[in-house]
Amino acid sequence: MLIFDNVSVKRSGRSLFEPISFALKPGQVFTIQGPSGLGKSTLLQALIQPEDSVELSGQVTMDGRAMDPIERLAPYSQTVFQDPLLFAHLSIGANIALSLNRYDQAQRTARIKALLEQLGLTGMIAGDPFQLSRGQMMRVSVARALAPHPKVILLDEPFSALDALTRQQVQSALFDQIKADGGYGILVTHHSEDRPPDGECVCLTPFSSGG
Repeated sequence: MLIFDNVSVKRSGRSLFEPISFALKPGQVFTIQGPSGLGKSTLLQALIQPEDSVELSGQVTMDGRAMDPIERLAPYSQTVFQDPLLFAHLSIGANIALSLNRYDQAQRTARIKALLEQLGLTGMIAGDPFQLSRGQMMRVSVARALAPHPKVILLDEPFSALDALTRQQVQSALFDQIKADGGYGILVTHHSEDRPPDGECVCLTPFSSGG
């Protein structure tokens, strides 16, 4: 299980939201919902990388082991950010291959082609990512995150640039693989329709000093 016990975030000494606790079973996606500016994205970033001005409080354990305070979840996770974060000097396939360094060339090519087909980008492995629409670029970013079958997938508003049909396609790809792999998904959003229908959710509330 992936367990959050009284987890919160401080930025420059100021708590951003009230602590949250939940337990996530393998194959599940947990949604953290709340308005913009409350610290949802900051929390995801703190789960993968320490930052001088950000303090992560509480305890995170995965499969019975406490999260390393330095490496955090980075060795086991892939992240889909709000922006695609693709490299202009690399092809679509090469962008996806960045997460497949443990695969040989034949395995990389097969995995990339399968994901592109699944996400409606068949035959575009050699294409220029910056000739794509924003929605298509997001699908490439999702493919890169899914490619190595990570233990944890962190999702930072990944559906905001997608039309309704593409949103459903990408949600299915993400949620189905997390379930099939027995991995863990954490989705942050302020749209209730983004979360999986069978997933649990917590709504962040601003931190109160009690005064």
